Amino acid sequence: MPPENQLVSEIDPSGMPEGDLNPVKHEVPMVLEHALIRNLAMLQQHNLASVEDCSQVAATVRNCWESGVGADPIDRLARLRTGEGNMLDASVEVISHQLAKSLPVTPTRVPFAAMLRKPALFYKKFPEITLLCKLMMVPIAYREDLDVIGIASINPFFMDALALSVAEEISKVSPTVPIVSMIRLDYVGWMKMYERHFK
Repeated sequence: MPPENQLVSEIDPSGMPEGDLNPVKHEVPMVLEHALIRNLAMLQQHNLASVEDCSQVAATVRNCWESGVGADPIDRLARLRTGEGNMLDASVEVISHQLAKSLPVTPTRVPFAAMLRKPALFYKKFPEITLLCKLMMVPIAYREDLDVIGIASINPFFMDALALSVAEEISKVSPTVPIVSMIRLDYVGWMKMYERHFK
């Protein structure tokens, strides 16, 4: 298995011949591709998406990432099904809730967490974490020094993947391995928090 910090532009994660890949516009950390593949597999395993749905979602998410724009497969799947209408937030919640139940530790749903302050100094100190947070649309909700970090999203599997990367990056500068807790947000709160942190 390739190192987590290897770039998608350097290897073919799907095993397809090199000529079948679309050119990558921006370097995308390999951890994102691993998280996306795992997320799509879980969507299919829990009968939340068809193979065709996952193919369309994957293409959209990868195109966003390659352009340096954040994207989330749960959001994209819900949009694929419901468009931009009133049912979007309900569709996101159904998918998010089902995936959350499949993790060994279910992320706590805390709607008010979206109102927590942006940790600007943390983002400045850890640009690698900031890039992952931005592309995966998983903001840092709070931090207590470097000992306890909270991350927030609609996507439990993206948070699970990001938690490992956050702990790894912080361990490079701190002797303490941080506790990374995951907070599941509602759709509207998540979008507001993301825009406040990265727009």
